[in-house]
Amino acid sequence: MAAKLQIEWFGHACFLISSASGVKILTDPFDESVGYPLPDVSCDIVTSSHDHFDHNNVSVAKGNPVVLKGQGEYEDEKVKVSSFETRHDEEDGRKRGKNQIFVIEVDGVRIVHMGDIGHDLSPSQLDAIMPVDILLVPCGGHYTIDAAGAKRLVAATGPEVVIPMHFKTEVVRDWPIATEEEFVRGFDNVVRVESNRLELTPNELPEETTIYVLRP
Repeated sequence: MAAKLQIEWFGHACFLISSASGVKILTDPFDESVGYPLPDVSCDIVTSSHDHFDHNNVSVAKGNPVVLKGQGEYEDEKVKVSSFETRHDEEDGRKRGKNQIFVIEVDGVRIVHMGDIGHDLSPSQLDAIMPVDILLVPCGGHYTIDAAGAKRLVAATGPEVVIPMHFKTEVVRDWPIATEEEFVRGFDNVVRVESNRLELTPNELPEETTIYVLRP
């Protein structure tokens, strides 16, 4: 049986990516004020797209991981992580500052975590992150791109797998963000996973773009 790539969603923009080769990467961990249970995991790498409370609680990660913030690159024999600076809003960062997109190359696939991207990407920014196999994309709006912006990003990058994030759930029902419903509407291939965990075989990703909605 082929080894699996596992993606586990803790809510908001926080995922644990566990590669078939044994690397564990935790993305954008939040603090206790957000409302989701804090991730209780060990990992090798933890990324933070920007320095806001709902994305920068890197101390929650166990195992003395490498912490990646800001623009740069990390590489070892199993994984390569690159970050690319963007903005948290449509006003060149004047409202909410900078945002990092993280490109994680592991198991022969490119996983792109968009953080709290707040604008459409320029042609040069798109070139920097391409190709995209698995896209982790916010869609709730207000603080990030909304459903329409997320759909434009999917169209521009053409990933095999899309996992929406940073949308309204019961836990964050009072936040001024939308649910995932408007984003998934219109896509042909939408799979609602009845858990917070998705397992993929790296060399057998869907041939057509498939949206996987996880439950935190």
